[in-house]
Amino acid sequence: QKEELRVHMMRTEQMESRILVVDDDDAVRNMVAVSLERFGYSIDMADSVNRVMELMESVEYDIIIMDKNMPDTYGNKEGGMHLLRCAKMHLPATQVIMITGYATIETAIEAMKLGAFDYITKPFSSKELKEKIDRILEYKSFINPDNTIQMYKALHDEILNLFKNRNSHTDDELHELLRSINTKIDHFFRAQKEWERIILTQREALGNIAVLAEQLKEDISQTEPSFNLFEKICEESNRRI
Repeated sequence: QKEELRVHMMRTEQMESRILVVDDDDAVRNMVAVSLERFGYSIDMADSVNRVMELMESVEYDIIIMDKNMPDTYGNKEGGMHLLRCAKMHLPATQVIMITGYATIETAIEAMKLGAFDYITKPFSSKELKEKIDRILEYKSFINPDNTIQMYKALHDEILNLFKNRNSHTDDELHELLRSINTKIDHFFRAQKEWERIILTQREALGNIAVLAEQLKEDISQTEPSFNLFEKICEESNRRI
């Protein structure tokens, strides 16, 4: 039942979430957008750094999926990194998944150090990308999502610092290690999410108790001995809510 509830909440958040897909390659951009629309996401598309800058002035996205290697307004080849910096400055609640065609661990570390939540390397499947999107949406569903994501990134950055001494591992081994670390971090935060679920359930129960106690108060005289009891129940319930 817990898993069914989690899946239902994820589907609801998925339908309500707004995602921007950014890539100067028409084929890649359209493939990603069409695939994600099939999953039920609300998708906007942009083919240039300038277009994204315009959109960021008027639209607040939940997630931006952007290509790292596309030209910016100054002719730099890594326009995605420039957009990442702008997104963190102007849309701090927006989370970024960086697309890269170069599967080096340095690329992943650089993007996440600048504030990207995750990265994905070409070629990738729509299933793999969906898993990364759903992972972000799960973090954004916490009671205090901004604080939770900030905690996640701080912990993640500390772990990334350990990768500085990585000469004894291949890039493939390091990517796999990073995925394993992410899984462990997710497990920790999902445990926190379960505590939040319990808190919300208890708050709802206390709210129902307060409503019922108020109704009973209205049905009895203030001179009745039970009136003060119902009043205390209301006060205690409201205080704990």
